[in-house]
Amino acid sequence: MTDDDCRYMIFVVAAVLMLTVVATWVFLEAIS
Repeated sequence: MTDDDCRYMIFVVAAVLMLTVVATWVFLEAIS
């Protein structure tokens, strides 16, 4: 795996984590 692949994987993981956090927050706001 090259450095670019590593950076891309980290970027994808970070993006998924952020989307999960935002989705969870929106969901909690909606049910409260």
